[in-house]
Amino acid sequence: MRISRHLGIAAIVLAIAVVAAACGSDPTATPRPTPTPAPEPTATPVPEPTATPTPVPAGDAPPPPTATPTPAPTATPTPVPPPPDFDPETYFGNKTIRIITGTSPGGGYDVFSRLVASAAERYFPDSTRFVVQNLPGAGQYRGLRAVLDAEPDGLTIGPVHSRWFQRQVLVGDIPGFDFEAIHILGSPSFTVNGDVFCTRKDVATSWQDILDKGITLIQGSTAPGNEPATEFMAANGGPFQIVYGYGGTSEIAAAFDRGETTLTSRCGPGVAPRLYPEWIEDEILVPLFWETAPVNEDYLRNVLKHEGEFPRFLDLPGLDINAEQLEALGGNLLITEISRAFLMPEGVDEDVKQYWQSRFDLMMEDEQFLEGVVIAGYEDSYGYGRSEAILDIVRTVQQMSPGAKQIMLEISGVADLNVN
Repeated sequence: MRISRHLGIAAIVLAIAVVAAACGSDPTATPRPTPTPAPEPTATPVPEPTATPTPVPAGDAPPPPTATPTPAPTATPTPVPPPPDFDPETYFGNKTIRIITGTSPGGGYDVFSRLVASAAERYFPDSTRFVVQNLPGAGQYRGLRAVLDAEPDGLTIGPVHSRWFQRQVLVGDIPGFDFEAIHILGSPSFTVNGDVFCTRKDVATSWQDILDKGITLIQGSTAPGNEPATEFMAANGGPFQIVYGYGGTSEIAAAFDRGETTLTSRCGPGVAPRLYPEWIEDEILVPLFWETAPVNEDYLRNVLKHEGEFPRFLDLPGLDINAEQLEALGGNLLITEISRAFLMPEGVDEDVKQYWQSRFDLMMEDEQFLEGVVIAGYEDSYGYGRSEAILDIVRTVQQMSPGAKQIMLEISGVADLNVN
């Protein structure tokens, strides 16, 4: 399924506007079109909510943020031209460029970093070398910090997790992360994906079975802000516990495989068939709900063997929510769509930035790069989002109501992230 990033985000913004008249955004993207065992994480349970929300009367709640699948656009954005007087051989020749990812090997951030490194070799001088450096830790902040603190010479870039955009939008205390001063090259996975959250059959056979048995589902995550749906439900009466401290997708999936956790969002077509095909072969997965958009029907029915209803998470019974909380949820879902945005630190020379941007634009449409995306199993995740589209999301969230932004902090947990 190829899903347009443009109208998917528009639908989310519309839901925010319904509850609080927040300003909309109009990002653009160009949708087109495998890991290793991991160490044990340090578990940090999500804190309990501190306040009881006021329920929305039945039938009065506005529609939740959802994604709208649309046909892929026919036009390809025109690549930025290289600066006319810049000599890339003189500047980048015999240099090593680091691509720093704050995750362990094997997950999506690592995979896309290596795809970018491979593609860059075809667009920079032949003597330029590219290395991918994994710096997991602190919810990918260690990797972000290394990028922001690097010399502003164009020799260091890296993908950033959306939680750090969210922290900076809502708190604004990350040194060197001024949205108007850094240079965002863009994101190769700027699209709305169909998703599915699953448990195992040895835990429960349905959502009602979970409620009847009084089960608390345990989900693994890297850090606060990465699971807006379950974080929201955990804060509003849902039977969830989020355990933070995992290094990335491969570790999160391994924890579910070991039985250490009992809920996963890594059971969709981009992960389970590659990392743990036995989940599908042995038919151990029980789909429970979707977050942003439902996973495609063929995968749900024919691969996961799911029959009956497949609800959005806000349609699950047992939640007490109000309109301001829904606005906050819309903001959380919106900003988490900033996925794997590659950036450079502040202070890079304008010619160097323009040359890098010209190369990055070409790389995102490179046939070998796209083939690598498909081989790695991330075809549904691909969608090229430029910096303007990413900054549109940032500005939309900045303009939300103070109350909604405060709830975003409380629900997502990004206020508790350590930036020291």
